[in-house]
Amino acid sequence: MVDKKRVSGIRRYFQLLGIYARMDLASLTRDGKFMAIVLAADIVSNISSISGIFLLAWKFGGIGGMDRFEVLFMLAYGNIVMGFLNMMGGCNTLFPSRIIGRGQWEHMFIMPLPYAVQLTVGIFPFTGSSSLLSGIGMLAVALCHLETPLPWWWPGMLVFQLIASMAVVTAASYLFSSLAFYAPVQCEEIASTVVYSMENAKSFPLSGMPLYIRCPLLTIFPAGLLAWFPTMILLGRATTLETFYPAVFALMLSLTAAYFFRKGFRYYVKKGINRYSAGGHRS
Repeated sequence: MVDKKRVSGIRRYFQLLGIYARMDLASLTRDGKFMAIVLAADIVSNISSISGIFLLAWKFGGIGGMDRFEVLFMLAYGNIVMGFLNMMGGCNTLFPSRIIGRGQWEHMFIMPLPYAVQLTVGIFPFTGSSSLLSGIGMLAVALCHLETPLPWWWPGMLVFQLIASMAVVTAASYLFSSLAFYAPVQCEEIASTVVYSMENAKSFPLSGMPLYIRCPLLTIFPAGLLAWFPTMILLGRATTLETFYPAVFALMLSLTAAYFFRKGFRYYVKKGINRYSAGGHRS
C-alpha cells in the first residue's frame, strides 16, 4: 500500500526545489550586466584555483605518471564533484553542523515537513553553478586530448564514480556534524572545515606518492576519493575490485554517519541547546 504521507513529502520536496530554483534565477537575472559579471568572475576564480597544479603538469609534461591532460581530467572531475555539491547544498544542506550549532535545528521541530524536505533550503542551481560549468568545460577539453580509448560503458561509469565521490563528501560532513549535537558552540563550523579541507586536498595527484601518504588519503581522510582515485579508475588504471572501492567506501561511511547522526540527535532531543540569551541573541 502506498504511503500517502511519504508521497506527499516527496512531492513537496521537488516543489520546494523548483521554488528555490526560480528564486535563484530571479536574483541572477534581475540585471543582465550583474549576471554576466558574476558568472564570469566565478568561472575565472574556479579555474585559477586549480591552475597551479595544471601549470606544473604542463611545465614538466605531467605529474607522477599522469600526463598533462590526465591531470586536467582529474582537476575537472574534482570541480564537477564539488560544483554539484555546492550548487545543491552549499548553504545548509552540506553543512548541517551550522544548523545544529546555531539552534536552528529546533526550529525544524515545529515545521510540518520532514527534515529531508526542510534541508532543501539554500540550493543555488544558477548562481552556484560556476564550478560545475567550469569543470564540465575542462572535462570536455581533457577528453578531446586523452590518448586512452574509452569503452562504450564509460559515461555510465563516470556518473557512477561522481555519485560515489559526492556521497563520500556528504557522509563525511554529516559524520563530523554529529559532534555538534554534543558541543554546538565549538563544532558549529566543523562540517565546513572538513569539506573545505577535502576540497583543497583533492587537487593533488597522488600517483607516485608513497603508500604512507596515499593510504590515509583514501581511508582516514578520503580526499583522494574526490578526484585522483576515480580518475585512475576512469582511465583504466585500476583493477575490477578497485573500481568499486569508492562506492563501497561511500556506503560504509554513509551508514556510519547515519548511525552517529541519529545517536547525536537522540542526545540533542533530551538535552536541547542553550545558544540564546534571554533577549533572543545567540551566544
